[in-house]
Amino acid sequence: MNKTSFSKGLDYVLEKGTNLEKWHAKQLLNIKEELPPHWASKQNPDGGWNSKEFNNTVSNMGSTSVTLMRLIFFKLQHLDEMNMTVDFLWNTQQNDGRWGENPKQYKDNPPEWNKPGDLKVEVWETANNLASLSALGYTNDRRVIKGIEWVESKEIESGRFPGYIHTTHAMAAVKFLQEEYEASEKYIEQSHQFLEQNKYKDWFDIMDVTWPLMLWSNARMSPKHPTVETYLSELISRKNEDGIWRSIYPNCDTQYTIEAISLLRNYRE
Repeated sequence: MNKTSFSKGLDYVLEKGTNLEKWHAKQLLNIKEELPPHWASKQNPDGGWNSKEFNNTVSNMGSTSVTLMRLIFFKLQHLDEMNMTVDFLWNTQQNDGRWGENPKQYKDNPPEWNKPGDLKVEVWETANNLASLSALGYTNDRRVIKGIEWVESKEIESGRFPGYIHTTHAMAAVKFLQEEYEASEKYIEQSHQFLEQNKYKDWFDIMDVTWPLMLWSNARMSPKHPTVETYLSELISRKNEDGIWRSIYPNCDTQYTIEAISLLRNYRE
C-alpha cells in the first residue's frame, strides 16, 4: 500500500482511533501486531454488542449487526468473538426469520434506528445480518433463506423497503451472494438512485458511502460494477485536504477514515 497517499489519515487514526482502528491502521501499513487487549470490551457474554448511542447493557441488535459487518470487513472471521456474534444472531432470530431489538431497551430511549418493535428497524437489521451471514458462507442455510423470505415479504414496491436505504444496500449483497444477479441488480440500482438523489443534501454523510461499500466488498462484488464505481468516486471526493473523512456524527471521524482508506485499498490497489 502506498503510505504517502493516505499518510495523514492513517496518522490521524493511529493518534485518535480506538484500539481496533489503530490495529487495523497498522495492518494496512504492514505492521503485524496481535489485537490489543480489551478490543472487544463492548461485547456481552451472550455474544451481542452494546450500543455506543445510549447507555444500556442489553445487547443491541443494530450495534451487533454493524459490528459483525465491520469485523468481516477487517478480515477477522477466525476470532472467537466473531463466532460468539454469529451464535448470538442464531439464538435471537425470531421464528418468522427476522431480527429486532430487545424491548428491555425502551426505558433508555433508544434512537429511532434502534427502536424495539419498529418494522423499519427490523427490516434493516435483518437484511444487514443476512448480508454478513451470507458473506460468512451461510447462503444455503435454512435460517438465512427464511430471513430473506421475510425481508422480501416487506418490499413495498420493486426494489424498495419501508424505512432505511441500508436494507436495499444489504439486499443487493445478499442476492449477489445467492447468485441471484437479476434481483441483486434491482436493489443496487435503487442504491445508485439514492446516491444521485441525495449526495448533496446536508444530512448525507460519509457513513452513507462507506456502509454500502463495506457490504459490497464483503460480498466480493467487482469494483468495476458501475454502482460500486460511482460510490467509490463519491468516497474519494469526500476526502478532506487534511487526509481525514469527516462525519456529521460525533466521534466517528477515525472510524470512517480507516474504513475509507481500507475500501480504497481493497478496491483500487
